[in-house]
Amino acid sequence: MRAPRPFTRLAAFLAALTVLAPFAQAQRSPAPIRHVLLISVDGLHEADLARCIGAGTCPHLAALARHGVTYTDAMTTRPSDSFPGMIAQVTGGTPRVTGVYYDNTFDRALYPAGSQCRGPRGAEVRLTGKLDLDEARLDGGSPEGLAGNSAAAIDPQRLPERLHDGHCAPLWPHNYLRVNTVFGVLHAHGLRTAWIDKHPAYDILNGPGRPEEGPGRNIEDFYAPEVHARLTRANLALTGPGGARLIDPRHAFQDSTAAIERYDALKVRALIHEIDGFDHTGTRRLGTPALFGMDFQAVNVAQKRPSGGYVGPGAVPSAKLTAAIAFVDRSIGRMVAALRRRGLADSTVLIVSAKSGNTPMNRAAVKIISDRAVLTPALDKLGPANRFHVADDVLLEWLTPAYRGRVAQVIRSLTAQQAAGTDLGIGTFYSGPELDALFGNPRTDARAPDFILEPRAGVIYANHTGKIAEHGGFHQDDRHVALLVANPRLTPRTVQGAVRTVQIAPTILRLLGLRPRLLQAVRREGTRPLPALTERR
Repeated sequence: MRAPRPFTRLAAFLAALTVLAPFAQAQRSPAPIRHVLLISVDGLHEADLARCIGAGTCPHLAALARHGVTYTDAMTTRPSDSFPGMIAQVTGGTPRVTGVYYDNTFDRALYPAGSQCRGPRGAEVRLTGKLDLDEARLDGGSPEGLAGNSAAAIDPQRLPERLHDGHCAPLWPHNYLRVNTVFGVLHAHGLRTAWIDKHPAYDILNGPGRPEEGPGRNIEDFYAPEVHARLTRANLALTGPGGARLIDPRHAFQDSTAAIERYDALKVRALIHEIDGFDHTGTRRLGTPALFGMDFQAVNVAQKRPSGGYVGPGAVPSAKLTAAIAFVDRSIGRMVAALRRRGLADSTVLIVSAKSGNTPMNRAAVKIISDRAVLTPALDKLGPANRFHVADDVLLEWLTPAYRGRVAQVIRSLTAQQAAGTDLGIGTFYSGPELDALFGNPRTDARAPDFILEPRAGVIYANHTGKIAEHGGFHQDDRHVALLVANPRLTPRTVQGAVRTVQIAPTILRLLGLRPRLLQAVRREGTRPLPALTERR
């Protein structure tokens, strides 16, 4: 680990006294917290964590809870898509200040990819595998995608363009984010950082900064094998031996629970290399990062596949979902064992949460409405009103310039179509002052959608019936996620009061001895660190 500056060492010690207080009254003088391991188990609801601990099917998570703080009422962002959900955890901000509403959105001030900043403004902003040089490959189309900085797999020609000081250039994901991140703050203070995720586009987590045209550098070890990669012989060989039965180039890793567990296991191996003081490849000794972690996809996939999900009215996890949670639990157990082996357990805080949940947990409530056959024609009913939209179990709509002042008319049209017999799944519309207060004013913010539709609970906008759950919306099952903070010195406690996953970011900085207000989103939204983190006496 890079030696921190003297001020950082002092600040870390003082913050440890404050956050895991009262150290001064302890029998011994423990070392301050030097590492935070952040784990996002995508899809993991609070109910899933409580049930598996109660049933004894996740013993490693249960062990963490015995020396940790469990938050039973933690909510992720609205929208609850993966990108705003993860960005919240590392910025302390909601989409209103981060400027990122979804993994695929629209910006009225940018130019389309390849336009050379010519023609009308307005561009789709993709933060998915579609940015890769080759989405079908696990390395995203570049050897550096696995061996170095995974953002090297992003194709600059697929990025939206920005005109700045007369210069037209692709806008890289990290510079699309409007506020800084914990990675940027720690990097500026001489502390090592690392992160493992599912797309090279998670370069966005670096936060804004140099270089302007290339991968970000605040995450010093960024590893993001492409989750949309196909199940080819070459890709499976990269995940280790024994994958021959999964070979099926028609499908991707995220299309089956067995394949996604191989994919997650690849990332777990990389993270253990980092615990052991190496980079994610296990070849360069760099020191264990101050902040590092990864996301798991196994639970997310098991919740969405018809062979998984939940059974019965009590939302009991199916056998496949139970197995996926157990797989994640074993993986976290390996991480804890590695920390102990390296003598890092006492100086490392583990934070386990989720970017999002998935809804509905009751599969009897699922209603698939075709985006292509039903929703898009309904949006275009008045003419070319639909400039861009994204839909899962929520609809975010950007209207064409001619209709931007006619939001109420478009909403009335959709409501009338449903009343006439076309089921659009309509629940609640957000527009006007209510939209402005929650998500930003589309008349002054180039990114804010013109309106948002929260459909009825259980409605999913999709063009196929191969899923039984989705995330992105505002419902309880989308947003009520697990949150557990653990360290051997913490007083075990259950906090039933409401908290939000945006509070993870300022907590990370405080644990590592830095001021939470170094985060721009924390200052703008007044985000406070998580409560109740006190040391066991």
